Amino acid sequence: MIVFAIRRAVLGVLVLVAVALMVFVAIRLIPGDIVNQQLAEAGAVTPELLQEKRAAMGLDKPIAEQFLVWAGGIVSGDLGHSLWTGRPVSAQIGAALLPTLQLSIMAIALGALFGIGAGVLAALWRGTAGDMVLRMLSTVFLAIPQLWLGLLTLTGLALIGYYIPLPYRSFATDPWANFQQVIFPALALSLGVAAALSRLTRSAMLEVTGADFIRAARARGVSSSGLYLGHALKNALIPVITLLGTQFGNLLSGTVIIERIFNVPGLGNLLFEAVAYRDYTVIQAAVLTYGLITIIVNLMVDLSYGLVDPRIREARS
Repeated sequence: MIVFAIRRAVLGVLVLVAVALMVFVAIRLIPGDIVNQQLAEAGAVTPELLQEKRAAMGLDKPIAEQFLVWAGGIVSGDLGHSLWTGRPVSAQIGAALLPTLQLSIMAIALGALFGIGAGVLAALWRGTAGDMVLRMLSTVFLAIPQLWLGLLTLTGLALIGYYIPLPYRSFATDPWANFQQVIFPALALSLGVAAALSRLTRSAMLEVTGADFIRAARARGVSSSGLYLGHALKNALIPVITLLGTQFGNLLSGTVIIERIFNVPGLGNLLFEAVAYRDYTVIQAAVLTYGLITIIVNLMVDLSYGLVDPRIREARS
């Protein structure tokens, strides 16, 4: 298991390097750069001034040289400074990381609770009206984009006369206000996750309940609840856990939109503003952070297989 974890960690580092290189090159191919943005606001743009500003920011160097300088800073723990505000990027990422993690963890927990629960119920109610309703809801929430879910949630809150308290407060500062500010965007994010998990859980449960060991347990007199929750669900969880890891990666990309809609000062909001200003160093650090979180979550998901199925743990030993 340790060797497996080391191999996956090395692969994760290679993926991060590839992501860093792709993002570094891609954002510099977008028309317009941060120098044009800054000078346009100042109202004075001349070729000489453009060249001077680019030289001051190191943007006049070849892309390969710029990448090596930035990568060297990353290796040494220096994310650089924002090209727009001059603030240390590490401070901005650190301040934005906690709201995003809180939102993502709450959303994935709600999605797992609703999705797995609905999937088990749909399997128990197979062929009934309840099964049909649950499957229809999962299809609807899979089809609705995160943007619309966020806007519909805000509209629904406004229609009932409820408004999320502003400005944003951290959990340490005001736990109740923080909960009110995070629970609704987390719910909007969780619905798509729950829909995907519900469909897969139902299919996996129906497949497992036809296995020989389930029939043997039923012959031994195991109750229906014990049969489904103690035997079938545990063996149906492996594909569900795999999808859960994949959905967490998709959920992180959804936080960019949801954080903007609900004004949550997380990584998504920071990345949105950095793209608008062409703030290269912040964009690179934010995307790299998203990639690192995704890789860590996928590694944890892979390692969790052994906890669910001892045969996998023995095969990796």
